[in-house]
Amino acid sequence: MLAPWRVCADSVVWLRTALSCLVLAVAVFVACGDDPAPGATFLISQATPTSIDDYRRLAEEDPAGRDSMFEEAVEALSAEIARDSGNVDAYVNRGAVYAAMYRYSGLTSNRDEGIAEKALDDFSSAVDLEPNNVEAFIGRGNTHNSRQEREEANEDYQTALELLNESIYLNPNDVEAYMLRANVHLSTREPDKAIQDLDAAVRLDPGNSLIYYTRGAAYSAKGEGEKAIDDFGMVILLDPNFAHAYNIRGLMYGRAGAHEKALEDFNEAISLNPNLRWAYSNRGNVYVGMGEYDKAIQDYGKAIKIRTYPAAYYGRGQAYFLKGEYDRAIQNYSAAINSYPEFAGAFIERGDALRSKGEYASAVQDYDAAIGLNGNDPRAYYGRGLAHSSLGDTSKARSDLNKALELGYDQDKVEAELKKLNGSP
Repeated sequence: MLAPWRVCADSVVWLRTALSCLVLAVAVFVACGDDPAPGATFLISQATPTSIDDYRRLAEEDPAGRDSMFEEAVEALSAEIARDSGNVDAYVNRGAVYAAMYRYSGLTSNRDEGIAEKALDDFSSAVDLEPNNVEAFIGRGNTHNSRQEREEANEDYQTALELLNESIYLNPNDVEAYMLRANVHLSTREPDKAIQDLDAAVRLDPGNSLIYYTRGAAYSAKGEGEKAIDDFGMVILLDPNFAHAYNIRGLMYGRAGAHEKALEDFNEAISLNPNLRWAYSNRGNVYVGMGEYDKAIQDYGKAIKIRTYPAAYYGRGQAYFLKGEYDRAIQNYSAAINSYPEFAGAFIERGDALRSKGEYASAVQDYDAAIGLNGNDPRAYYGRGLAHSSLGDTSKARSDLNKALELGYDQDKVEAELKKLNGSP
């Protein structure tokens, strides 16, 4: 089984910070890879950093409240543009709102592309009015990136980097420029360069929690969990009531197998914000890792009650599977797939549950779907190989098991199954 660790308020003052935060959100998404597997997708959603109360509400509150904040911000900014059609900041900020609306409008398969077009139009209008507006290029690049339009995104990022390089050359103490450049480097999969810029930003502004948050995300993208934990610890030291910081540090502890420390952080996150659904789901992941499946199921249920999302159904499916309750596991994996049809891992896990029930042909269909979505996951080939073996098709079974071995699946397990196919004891 796949380990569970696979992760506009009353005014528009927060919008410029929101834009830089969106840079980080997209950057972490890119760092997780091209395939938006929900484990990665939901880690991104959790890693929306800020210490500004209004934007914290945007990230953490209920969807209806968030949507209302979006609508109010769009209305206010549209009024500004109507009063002054040359207001560059208003176009950039409204583009940032539309970009956030697009990001929160659903998963990749069902997002409202019309919202993305509005964001692109606003950023382009800003560029037309002010050709050196770096935030407009970054915002437009992010929007292209979130639509998988890599070439267009990279063109905008390159322009942004050129502008930021010049800005830093002229003013080596420009903290915001270092942070923006770091986020662009994350978006272009260059975490080492991002960390260099964030190190410079820390030296210039050591009390800025957002810098540590961003650097923590960069270290996480590099797989340097201990350094990420240290940086999120600094965020907590500087902003002790920031529930998301505890949630993300707990996520890092969980990945490192430090279950008790992870539980402490998730408990604190939930204490600070009882509506933080990710903290419940992440705590459920810890409980699964500890073998406490009933507690995990309770936490996933709480997360789903706050807001339905695939990762919680997936986690609850794993907990039921490990309890041997295959029908309930299948129900939850199906719910995850219905919410996110590109969820290859859920197809694999549902295939495993079907195979455990003896429904081998249905299991093969799920493994086929998973391979169609991600042909490099050895678990799908291993599971399909076992299903083919149970159906008596030794040729297909042998081919799939060899493919699983080629892709790095557990050698002992694969060779044991191949011996069975060859009639060896």
